[in-house]
Amino acid sequence: MRNKLFNDKAVTVKTGSGRWIQLVPDTMGSYWLYEPIPELKLGRLLFDDNDNWIYDGDLLDVNEQEDVAGIITGCQREMDELLKSIQEE
Repeated sequence: MRNKLFNDKAVTVKTGSGRWIQLVPDTMGSYWLYEPIPELKLGRLLFDDNDNWIYDGDLLDVNEQEDVAGIITGCQREMDELLKSIQEE
């Protein structure tokens, strides 16, 4: 998967659960995940060419994994718009 995060720079994101996670791209098409405070390694997300992902770790719940993967793949905006349209109905 081609890196979609600001030219291989680390990015910090907030998940729906309120947890801040730092995403650090590596050269193999995966992303290392860290909690900045208390400097905890959370695992990594691996991607294939079709933007399918798998979480390699055991510290994030499924919702947090999906939040992070959505931000990396660019799907977060579409999901936010969908949720907003559902709430308006």
